[in-house]
Amino acid sequence: MCLCGSKSFIMHTPFTLQEAIDIQEDFEDLIDTDFKPDASSPVFEITNVLVAPYNEEDKKRFAENYHLAKEDEDPLSFYTGTEYDVIVFAYNLVDKSNYIYMPIRSFAERMGINYNYPGPEH
Repeated sequence: MCLCGSKSFIMHTPFTLQEAIDIQEDFEDLIDTDFKPDASSPVFEITNVLVAPYNEEDKKRFAENYHLAKEDEDPLSFYTGTEYDVIVFAYNLVDKSNYIYMPIRSFAERMGINYNYPGPEH
């Protein structure tokens, strides 16, 4: 399930692959931390910060691939595009079959994390 941002969802521009890799590396300290997407949600543990396709349909497929294969396969192998995003991927602490992913910009906004994203108008 994608938690793609607040009700006032802002469309962001995509990252290049190198920009996405740099952002992924900057946020890798989030791995193994817990968070609640909102007050009524269960607690989730962030298991990875991943470079993903920018398009929502491809991003959903990517997340499903990652959930099923974990580290065994490259979940980006199907993707031939050039526009990328970075997502936070997390599992419910009680039910490991329940996962969520959230674009890093939405996650940072929810958590009050200030970050200077690379590129124009990010």
